[in-house]
Amino acid sequence: MSDSNRKLIEENLADLHRLARKKQQPNRFHARELLTALGELILAEGEGLPEVELVRAAVTPFEHWEKAVAEELSLACTEHIQGVDPRYLDLPNYDFEYLVAARERLEARLTAVDALGLEVSEDLLNRVAEADRVVEPYLREQRGELGAN
Repeated sequence: MSDSNRKLIEENLADLHRLARKKQQPNRFHARELLTALGELILAEGEGLPEVELVRAAVTPFEHWEKAVAEELSLACTEHIQGVDPRYLDLPNYDFEYLVAARERLEARLTAVDALGLEVSEDLLNRVAEADRVVEPYLREQRGELGAN
């Protein structure tokens, strides 16, 4: 996975360089791809990776990079927060696999944002943490861990 993430980072950095040459700004889709790949790489290999500095250098010229990041995180966090409404979690066809995969991608983005030294709204992080607390018993039940304590 690390090699595929490095390749994605390389491709996304090339996209950012093209945007810079055209005097265009990145949007949330650019942020999503790059942050997810970078965060997954950091989670797999640890901090202090050279890719962090490469990304930081590539996004520096963009006036609206932080806006693109904020928009992407807001949407991803909101999806998680709203998706763990107990009215949905109790449905027999609730897609817990999607929930877990989406949460892992969100964690990757948050990890990348932290490594890049960008700010995330404390309120948003608190709401994600609360959503995690709400869904945890359901996930334990899905894994067959209910009552195992």
